[in-house]
Amino acid sequence: MNYNIGNKLLSERFFLTWAGEQMSWTVRMTLKMRDPVDGDLLLKAVESTSQRYPYYQVKLGIRKDTEGTEYFVYEDNSEPWMVSEGEKPVRLIAPESNNHLLAFSYWDKYIAMDFFHCLTDGTGAYNILRTLLYEYSCRRYDATLSRERISLPKGVHVERILTPEGMSMANIRVAGDIISPEEWEDPAAQAKPDNLLPLPIPERLRCINLSTQAKVTVNENVETINILVEEQEMMKYVSSGDTSPATLVSLLLTRAIARLHPDITEGVPTVALAVNQRPALGCPLAGQTLAGSLRLTLNDEMREMDLKTQQTIFRGMVVLQSDADNVIENFWQSKNTQDMFEKIPTLVGRHQAMANAYGKVTSVATACVSYVGKANLGATEQYVSEMYTEAYTPYALAIEMSAVGGTFCISLMQRFADDTYLNAFLDEFRQIGLAYRIATRHPMRVAPIADYRITNHAL
Repeated sequence: MNYNIGNKLLSERFFLTWAGEQMSWTVRMTLKMRDPVDGDLLLKAVESTSQRYPYYQVKLGIRKDTEGTEYFVYEDNSEPWMVSEGEKPVRLIAPESNNHLLAFSYWDKYIAMDFFHCLTDGTGAYNILRTLLYEYSCRRYDATLSRERISLPKGVHVERILTPEGMSMANIRVAGDIISPEEWEDPAAQAKPDNLLPLPIPERLRCINLSTQAKVTVNENVETINILVEEQEMMKYVSSGDTSPATLVSLLLTRAIARLHPDITEGVPTVALAVNQRPALGCPLAGQTLAGSLRLTLNDEMREMDLKTQQTIFRGMVVLQSDADNVIENFWQSKNTQDMFEKIPTLVGRHQAMANAYGKVTSVATACVSYVGKANLGATEQYVSEMYTEAYTPYALAIEMSAVGGTFCISLMQRFADDTYLNAFLDEFRQIGLAYRIATRHPMRVAPIADYRITNHAL
């Protein structure tokens, strides 16, 4: 069976072109179990999990076309996925990770998965973690655990637009399943649909750039603060307020930034909110990185409006920009941009040209928010208490959200010398009566990557 091995990588090119020592574009998802982790059982669970995802058992290779232009491919990687003990992640695409683009680690009650964002996104990583937790929990607790996912209670709001929730979803995947080609076929290899009619989007305003306009010193090092909010209280609030968890957090973040910049005339606070493009592209099972973004802006006119009106406007922005044709159009615009980069014949040359992306990205958004949706770990969720996501981004302020075991885990990553922006954000929660607690804070832990443009040899 062909899992695109040896084919030119397409959807992955944005991260492959940009990533490097300064911007690793790696993600860490950490599960806090209710009991100490058994390393031997985890190793066996990882081995079983890898058998279910042959299209992720890969290493990077480089080829040249007939005109001498370099491009990336995936090659088979028969070495096992690496499982290490300790909090420190191993370097990806390197001997210490067996040249894989993902790896696992464990310590105390924690299990972490590190992956390079070109391999997959949060939706794909959730699939892997669901399989892993099922395999581990069957060995650790109960061999008769069901693969069925726990259905959502009636009336519970889900992010229908931003995640695959609410769609028909398969049971937790395990080794031995029939693997549909829809999991590994890349939608970017198909033809662009005809007759797209994207809805008109209001002109995007210049945004506040916290890398250059922050009220405090911006550091190179990133700190992660993990904030917990009870799911029941969050859902009670959003259900009564014409909003959703990710939209609410985006609004609270822009309100906090606006409050700290009351007189600024050189921009408005804008959040880049991650969107799952699979539903619009008609490929709900696809395993590639298929995350795009929306732009949610608290403009000057909105600053004086009451919170409920702001919530309704933000939700409207999400609905408008999430229109299927708009999402498809943006997907193909991104592909066309990467096609243009390939006019530069070498991978190193493209990477150097991509350096300008830093300024471009931070000029169109002040911060970013990402929420894949509820973890939906099925019967294994009873053994998990918390889940955190950390990701290396170009922003001075970023939020990754997870929801598991009745708790929303909001991981705020900041490059600031003090807590000015964190405190302003938390104050927004206090103002709307949502209780929270800070679970942990620490220097951000994401995996470094090897220089894969020079350690591979073009053929």
